Amino acid sequence: MDTLLLYYVFLALWVPLLWPAFALRGWMRGALLVVASAGALATANEVWQTIAGNAIRIDIFMFVTVLGMLYAAAAAVLWLARWHLGAIALALLLLITGGGIGYRWMTSAREAESVRETLEARDALVFRAMFRDKATYDNFFGPFGDTGGLYPAGHWKGPDRAAFTRLVVNADGRAWLFYRCGETECAYGPGTRPLERVVGATGFEWRGLLRPVAGEVLAVQIVQDDDSHLTVRARGQSVTVAKAPPPVEAKPVPETLTYLGPWSVAACIGKHAAVRQLWLWREGDRLFAAGVFRLLLPGQRALFVTPSAMGEGRHEGNAWVFDWTQEGERWSATVTPGQDDVTLRLTPPRRDAETRRLASGAIFGDETITLAPRRSAEEWKRWFDTVWVGHFFSGEIPACS
Repeated sequence: MDTLLLYYVFLALWVPLLWPAFALRGWMRGALLVVASAGALATANEVWQTIAGNAIRIDIFMFVTVLGMLYAAAAAVLWLARWHLGAIALALLLLITGGGIGYRWMTSAREAESVRETLEARDALVFRAMFRDKATYDNFFGPFGDTGGLYPAGHWKGPDRAAFTRLVVNADGRAWLFYRCGETECAYGPGTRPLERVVGATGFEWRGLLRPVAGEVLAVQIVQDDDSHLTVRARGQSVTVAKAPPPVEAKPVPETLTYLGPWSVAACIGKHAAVRQLWLWREGDRLFAAGVFRLLLPGQRALFVTPSAMGEGRHEGNAWVFDWTQEGERWSATVTPGQDDVTLRLTPPRRDAETRRLASGAIFGDETITLAPRRSAEEWKRWFDTVWVGHFFSGEIPACS
C-alpha cells in the first residue's frame, strides 16, 4: 500500500472513536474525545498543508508519533470499557497503518543511506581517477609549463583538514580548488574564463570564478606569498597551500581498452534537435558504449541531461548491437564504426527505428567520460555503474539553420 494512503488512513482512525465516545460516560468519554480531537486537528492540518502546496513536511513524523500513542491509549480505554471488538479492530488498524508507515520510512532511510554511500564512492572514484597516473593528470589538468609568472601553474597542497585541501592551476590559467567531502576530496572546476591577474596589487594576485558540480559559482582570490606558497581565499576562508608534486600513482597499470572518442549529430526536427551522441571504447572484438539520446531545443544550453551507460554490445558482423534500460524503458541500437564516421541505428521505445551518421566530435563533454578507466572492461563497467548515479550533463545545442 502506498505510504501516503497509509498515512491518510492513519489520520482517519479518530473517526470511528466518535461512536463509543458518545456512548460511554465519565473519564472514558473524555479520554476518547481528546484522542478524536487530536486526530481531527491533525487531519485539518493535513488538508491545509495540501491546499497550501507545502512539499517539505517535517511535521508528519511528529503527528504519526503523537497520534500513534493516543490511538494506542484509545484502544486501551475501549478494552477497559469492554468494547473488546472495537479495541481489537483499532489495535489492528493501528498496527497495519502505523507499522506500514514505519516500515516504509525505514526502507526509505536505507535507500537514502545506500545512495549516500554510492555518491561518496563516486566522489572517491573521480578523485582517484584524476591522479590515476602522470599521463592522466597531465591530460586532465594540463597543459603545464613555465608561464613567466602569468599564472601560478602547478599543484599546490594544503592541510588535509583545511577548508581547501589542494589547488591545481595550469598554464592557461584554468584552476581546480579541492575541498574535503566525506573521506575523499571534491573540486570546484574552472569557470568560463581563466584566472585574471589583479592589476595594481602588491605582489602577484589573481581572481576568478570556479564552478562546482552543482550550485553557485565560487569567487576565489589567490595571492602568491613566495615561490613555494600561495594563499587561497574564498567564502571567508583563508588557506595557505604549498607547492608539491601531485599524488599520481608511481606505476600505472597497462590499459586494455582503446578510447575511440565521441561521435555526435544534432538533427533538426521541427523546432527541436534530435541529439544523438556516442562515446566508444574497444577491446579487441568487444565494443563498449555510452550515449545521449534526447530531443532538445536548438541554439540553447541544455541542463540536467541524463546520459545512458549502454554497456557492452553483441558483435554481429561489422556492427555491435546494444540493449539497455533508460528511464525504466528498453532501448536498442546497432552501432557500426567506420573510418571517418559511425552509423547508428537507434530503436527508441514505442517508436520506429531511425538511422543516423555520427561525425567525430562532441556536443556534450564531461569529466566522467574523460576519466573513464581503460584498464579493464570490469573496471569500466563499475565506473559507470557508480559515477552516473544522480549525474547529469550540460552542453550547448547547435542551432538549426
